[in-house]
Amino acid sequence: MSDLSIALPSGSGERRPVLGMADFVRELVAAADRHGPGDLDGMRAAIGEPIRRLVQRDDLLDLGLPRPGNNVAESYYLYYDGELSVVLFKVPLAPAVQPHDHGVWETLFVYRGALQHTVYERTDDGQSPGRAVLREHDSKTLNPGDYALVAPPRDIHGFRALAEGTYGITVSRGLYNPERLYFDVEAQTCATRRPRTLR
Repeated sequence: MSDLSIALPSGSGERRPVLGMADFVRELVAAADRHGPGDLDGMRAAIGEPIRRLVQRDDLLDLGLPRPGNNVAESYYLYYDGELSVVLFKVPLAPAVQPHDHGVWETLFVYRGALQHTVYERTDDGQSPGRAVLREHDSKTLNPGDYALVAPPRDIHGFRALAEGTYGITVSRGLYNPERLYFDVEAQTCATRRPRTLR
């Protein structure tokens, strides 16, 4: 199993009660805070239970407030409190969401459909404007309930839907970088863009 992407067990027959959004956020934040940025492996393992319970809900596509998407056309806030946001979004089949950085930790999980998710590590020194060399660190197919955690220094990722009607959910805490880098892996270039929203 990858150290970045975790497939939740299926077929166990055990189903705990589904979570309301406030309960989900409370449980996820508590799990993340128990480990902190110094123990990302522990954080990855701890956040699985609240994610598993949230994706049991059948009504998430009917909830949410429209949000300007940074990388997608369809995006909704499921939760927002000024520090933490939970965003539901439709993942495009094409074009793929270009590899980009965040500046904060973010977890991405699949609600419906499937997506290909790739995490990159930057291997150059970042001193040449417009140039960037990335190495693929982890690439997995994520299905409903599967999740990935990206955090500095490996907060660069890209993804694309593998099926029509794929929806993902991201949870992020804090503000995204006000100027984010978008990467062309093959050309070994990068460009700075201002996001439409910082959360």
